[in-house]
Amino acid sequence: MARKPKSVVDIDKEIEALKAARAAAMDARAAHIGKLAAKAELTMLDMSDADLLEAFKTIAVRFRKQGATPAAAPHGPTTA
Repeated sequence: MARKPKSVVDIDKEIEALKAARAAAMDARAAHIGKLAAKAELTMLDMSDADLLEAFKTIAVRFRKQGATPAAAPHGPTTA
């Protein structure tokens, strides 16, 4: 029995659902990282967003070199 091909509208709906699921997963991960930052008392430091972002980038580079990159790294511009 042949399976009916999906319509473009159905595929677009699936894509939108996956984008929403990805955004929710990214938000959950960001909240988790924020909690860890608070436990490390980063919230107590008096530093600019630019300095903190640079420190996070340094940490990311260190872990990427160790081969601990996430399976689905975010794409697109980074916002502070």
